[in-house]
Amino acid sequence: MTETFPGIVGEATAAGAKIYFEDESGISLNIFSGRTWSPRGQTPIVHRSGQRTKRTMATAISSEGEMYFETYPGGTTAERYRSFLENLNEVDESIKFVIHDGLPSHRANLVKEYVESTNGKLKLFQLPGYSPELNPDEWVWDNLKKRLSKRAHKSIEDITEHATQIMKEMEADTQLLASFYNHVYA
Repeated sequence: MTETFPGIVGEATAAGAKIYFEDESGISLNIFSGRTWSPRGQTPIVHRSGQRTKRTMATAISSEGEMYFETYPGGTTAERYRSFLENLNEVDESIKFVIHDGLPSHRANLVKEYVESTNGKLKLFQLPGYSPELNPDEWVWDNLKKRLSKRAHKSIEDITEHATQIMKEMEADTQLLASFYNHVYA
């Protein structure tokens, strides 16, 4: 991080800010890593659509077990990330410190201009280069993908609907989300 995590916590405490860890992940029908069964000696066949489209899911989780998420087609762009931050900022009136990775869209001028326009209501911090072990939000994706792999999906709409249902269940489970944070920073 550009600053140490204890330093960010101290600054957030002094400012009365909530700390969120943010990350994105893609879901698609290209890879199926689930399991199924068949009678002994018969190879199971799972029919899929062959669609190559994908959806991106972006989340931000707090140490208190709060989560905000969005789903959108394609990948993360500076415009989409700015919109995500705008929507996160509208969730409540609190000051928010968002810790994210170094994705180019996170560092875009469009994003920096938006953050500056919030007059301190939003502040961004960057994790060191490739350090997923420092981001508790990675556990959201681990949890989601394990649960998605338990069922074959017929279309991108089907997998998106299932993923959204799982995300809503996780969003309601503040203890689970707090455990992701505590797993990394307890």
